[in-house]
Amino acid sequence: MLAPQSVCANSVGWLRAALSCLALAAVLAACGDDTTPVPTTTFLMSQATPSSFEDYRLLAEDDPAARESVFEKAVAAWSEEIDKDPANVDAYVNRGAAYTASYVYSGIREDRDVSKFELAIEDLNRAIDLGPKNVEAYIGRGKAYELREEREKANEDYQVALELLNEAISLDSNDVEAYIRRANVHRFTRDQAKAIQDLNEAIRLDPVNTLAYYTRGAAYSEMGDDEKAIEDFGMVILLDPNFAQAYNVRGIMYGRAGAHEKALEDFNEAISLNPNLRWAYGNRGNVYVGMGEYDKAIQDYDKAIEIRTYPAAYYSRGQVYFLKGEYDRAIQDYSAAIDRNPNHAQTYVDRGYVYYLRGEYGRALEDYDTAIGLDENVPYSYYYRGWAYLSLGDAPKARADLNKALELGHDKDEVEAALKKLDGNP
Repeated sequence: MLAPQSVCANSVGWLRAALSCLALAAVLAACGDDTTPVPTTTFLMSQATPSSFEDYRLLAEDDPAARESVFEKAVAAWSEEIDKDPANVDAYVNRGAAYTASYVYSGIREDRDVSKFELAIEDLNRAIDLGPKNVEAYIGRGKAYELREEREKANEDYQVALELLNEAISLDSNDVEAYIRRANVHRFTRDQAKAIQDLNEAIRLDPVNTLAYYTRGAAYSEMGDDEKAIEDFGMVILLDPNFAQAYNVRGIMYGRAGAHEKALEDFNEAISLNPNLRWAYGNRGNVYVGMGEYDKAIQDYDKAIEIRTYPAAYYSRGQVYFLKGEYDRAIQDYSAAIDRNPNHAQTYVDRGYVYYLRGEYGRALEDYDTAIGLDENVPYSYYYRGWAYLSLGDAPKARADLNKALELGHDKDEVEAALKKLDGNP
């Protein structure tokens, strides 16, 4: 049976990249699964006084079993404050944050409870009507829109927040909190360089501000400067040695740098501090894969899924089963990941390849077609579909896909080798 030769080697690379990115997505998208936008020397403060979407995510990840009650209690508490004072802007902002978190945790993206999102927007709109210069209201509404994938509306709110923060800093150039807030908004708008400028200033003004170092580390990570990110997360740990997520994200940086032992040390410490931190299990599993410890990796993915079902863990565990040659289990996990996130093109490509290896070329083509439908600019999707067509004897379609893969930048030697086989050359 003809087969592309690079896929097994690529699978490990895909696993490392995918899991690191998926773990960081939650950590970095809003300054963290387990962080708070309130600058303080300890992140544990937010557990007592949740006041933003990020705070509620922190509580949800710390205690997954009590997640729903956390949101319900928060909504009830802020509703009571609003009953006492219908013009309480902060109460609307905070209840909107609780509704936003409740929306995010209400299910997978396609099945989430839209009514929770609508309630969040209603509260945040009310907060803005009552307090048109309330920065947190615009940031909160922007985050809600972003999580709903309404990026244009989110950016509009972030721009208003930036204008208000610019004004605040012009009035008080020593306002550390304003610099950190503005840095976070710059990060939400994908401007890491400006975020780092603001965080540099925040750290100059307050050299022991844990949140400033953490946020700057996240910004450096997104810019690909892992060395500086490790330094900043190290400062966070020095200032707050009980902050589990700091160990987790530094472990990711060490893992990306190939420092497996240091990465394991950090993930072990993160899990010791917070046994419910699912990301740490998933990331430790990723390191075990890089070390060839597949069974240990599977155990960690099992634990991550036990804490909270999520696509990344199923996808990653599927990759490990593929590497172990357990194709039935690989397909089961890829399918579970697709059920929970049907818009991740890579999962279809990987499942398609397993179908290919089993000689189920029709199913493989269906998966490759879906992957290309989701993202038509990924060269390896065409490359592998080309092989499937080649195995089915459809030379014209195989040639078209292989040439398309080459056009999009797939490895030239691999494509040329495939084309030689297509032409009947050894």
